Amino acid sequence: MAATAAPHTALAVITSTGDGKYTIQGHGGTSASAPLWAGLIALADQHAGRHMGFVNAAIYRIGRSARYHQAFHDVIAGSNTVRFPPRRITGYHAAAGWDAVTGWGSPNARVLIPLLARYAHPDDGKGL
Repeated sequence: MAATAAPHTALAVITSTGDGKYTIQGHGGTSASAPLWAGLIALADQHAGRHMGFVNAAIYRIGRSARYHQAFHDVIAGSNTVRFPPRRITGYHAAAGWDAVTGWGSPNARVLIPLLARYAHPDDGKGL
């Protein structure tokens, strides 16, 4: 899934220190997307009233469904090409639907959370 990696467009990550205080920091990349997805899944667990377990299969069900464009913002432009002068490492290009740059795109939590609660099955992913 997509989340910003650029430091000038960072997501605000709020972390509880456990003593009633908190910190707010800007993060991008994995430091932003991991807590973003942890929060989305926790909200979906709460919405469903159960622990949903391994949700990847549900994400793919939603991505292949008619609700895809409501649940995700499809990123169709850009690439993950990296330039380390003097080298350029050619990556993948974003495209409609799933792609190797942004996966299904960035989540629309208002739509995605109830869909995850509906489509996630606790036995998905067993035996992998």
